[in-house]
Amino acid sequence: MSKLLLKNGIIFDPFNNIAGEIKDILIEEGKIVEKFSNEKDVKEIDVKGKTVIPSAIDIHSHIASQQLSWIRLLGINNAKFKQGWKGLTSESIAKSYISNGFTFILEANVFPSLVKHTIFNLKQIPVLDKAILLNLSNYWPLELEFQRGMEEEATIFLSDLLEMTKAFGFKVYNPFEAENWNFQKLRENLSEKGRLYNFNPIDIYEKFIKYNEKLKLPHSIHAHIEGYENTEGKKNLNLLIEKIQSLDLSSILANTSKFERKQILHLAHASSYNIDGDNNNIINLLNNNDKFDLDLGFCGFNEINPLITDDRRLINSLQNNANPYKLFRSAVEFEGDTFATFRTFDKKNKIHCNIWANALDLALNIKNIWQMQFSINFPNYAMVEDIPEILTWLISKEARDDFMKDLNQESLKNHNLKNSNKELNFNDIVILSRSSPAKSLGIGFYKGNLGIGADGDLNILNINVNEINLSKEYKKLASSLRNIEFVIKEGEIIKKGDNFNLKNNGKLFWSKGRTKIEKKASVLNKKEEFFQKYYSIFYDTMKYELPTNFLREIK
Repeated sequence: MSKLLLKNGIIFDPFNNIAGEIKDILIEEGKIVEKFSNEKDVKEIDVKGKTVIPSAIDIHSHIASQQLSWIRLLGINNAKFKQGWKGLTSESIAKSYISNGFTFILEANVFPSLVKHTIFNLKQIPVLDKAILLNLSNYWPLELEFQRGMEEEATIFLSDLLEMTKAFGFKVYNPFEAENWNFQKLRENLSEKGRLYNFNPIDIYEKFIKYNEKLKLPHSIHAHIEGYENTEGKKNLNLLIEKIQSLDLSSILANTSKFERKQILHLAHASSYNIDGDNNNIINLLNNNDKFDLDLGFCGFNEINPLITDDRRLINSLQNNANPYKLFRSAVEFEGDTFATFRTFDKKNKIHCNIWANALDLALNIKNIWQMQFSINFPNYAMVEDIPEILTWLISKEARDDFMKDLNQESLKNHNLKNSNKELNFNDIVILSRSSPAKSLGIGFYKGNLGIGADGDLNILNINVNEINLSKEYKKLASSLRNIEFVIKEGEIIKKGDNFNLKNNGKLFWSKGRTKIEKKASVLNKKEEFFQKYYSIFYDTMKYELPTNFLREIK
C-alpha cells in the first residue's frame, strides 16, 4: 500500500521527545510524512486507546552464519531443539522476530571469506532488514598495517573490503588469539604478545577504533572481550577499559546529529564479563564516559540453548564440565576458529544466575539509558519469545523478584540486584529496544524513529500504557508484547493478529565509510599479491554482486 494513516494513537517516540501523546502518523511510499501528496487510496487504521512505538532492532544476534547451519545439523534429532526453537529455520526466525515487533537484525560476527554463505542465509530470512559485521581480529592480511602503524593503507583496504562484502562494520573479537591457539596454548591476557607478531592483542582495539573513526562508519567497533563467562573476561575487560581511557580518542560523529552515535566502542553482551556479580567497573565507566555503550545480554533459562562462539576459553570450560552435546569446530585460514554446540542454562548455577542478574543490574544502574541496548545474544542466551517476560523484569520489581525465587540464592545474596527497588518506565523500554540500538548503529534517522522522513516501521500494541500501573500490572504489558496487534514495515502491514505477510525480502544495510582514493590502486594491488602468494583464495573472490534492490548503503 502507498498511503497509511494511523489515527489517534498513543505515541512513544523518544528521538523526538514524545512520550504518550495522542497523535496521527502518516506513511507514504514507505516513509513517515507530515502530509500526504494527495488524499487518494489512503488506508486508515483507528488506533485510539492503543500504543504506537517504533519497531524493535536487534543490535547483536547470530542468525545467518555458517555456525547456525551447524546448529541445525546438530539439532536435527534433538526433540527439545526442534520443538522449542522450531529448528531455527529462516522462516521461524523471521516470524519470531516479527511477532515481537522487530524489523531490523544485525548478524554480529562473520569472517570475510564466509560472507557469501552468510548473505545467502540472510536472503532466506524474509521481510526483515539486516546487516553484518566483519570479524577481522585475526586477519593476517592486516598484520603489516598493525605492525607498522600504516593507518591510511589500512583504512583504504578496509573500505574496499566492506564494499566487496557489503558489510556494515567491524567486530573485534579475541585479537590474534588464533596464533596462540596454533601453539596449543591460551594466553594469560590481552597484554601478552604472540610469538609471530610484534604487538599486543589489546593494541588491535585501539587500531580498529582509529580506523573506524577515520572511515566515519555509522557504527563504532563492536567489541567482544576474550574470556567471557570466565574470570579472565573481567581481567581483560579491565585492561581494555584502562587502555581506551588512556587514549585521547572520540567519535568523529558525536556532535553531528541526535541520530548519530557518540561511542567509539560498543561492548557486546555486557552481562557476561563479571561472573562474580560485581559490575561496578562497567557502571562507573559508562556513568562517567559517553565514549562507550553496550548491549545487555539478557538470559532466559531455556531448556536448551544453541551456542555460536569463537571464544576458546568458553568452549574449554564447557568441555571441562562435561557438556553432553556434540561440538562443531572449524579453522578458517587467516581468519580464526569457530565453534557451535548446545548447552543448558541452569537456575542453580552461580555463573548463570550472575549473568542473568548482571544484565538487570547494568540496565537499572547506568544513568544514561541511551548508552545501553536491549539484547539476548540470540540464540546464545535466550529465545526471542522470552523478550516480553524479560522486559517485565525491568519495569517491575515484583516481576523480577518472582522470577528470582527459583534462582541460586547463595549466588545472588550479595548481588546489587537482590535489594534493588529500581524500575524503568515504558519510555525507557522503547529507548532500550528501539531508539538506542538505532542511534548506536548510526541508523537513527531511518529506524527507531517516528519523525518525518523515517522509515514507516512501527508496532501497534493493544494496550493503553498511560492508564495502567505497569509495575503492578506487568502481565498486561507482557501479554500485549506477546500478541502485538500490528507490525508495520515501510508502511506495509507484515503482521496483523496471527497473520503474516512474508512476501518481501527486506534490505541489506552496508557501508564502506569515507576514505581518500589517491593510494587505493597501489594498496589494493599489494593486497591482491598477498592473497595470491599466501592464501588459498584470490582477493576478488570475496566480491559479491547483489541486486541493487536488495542493498541499502548508509553513508
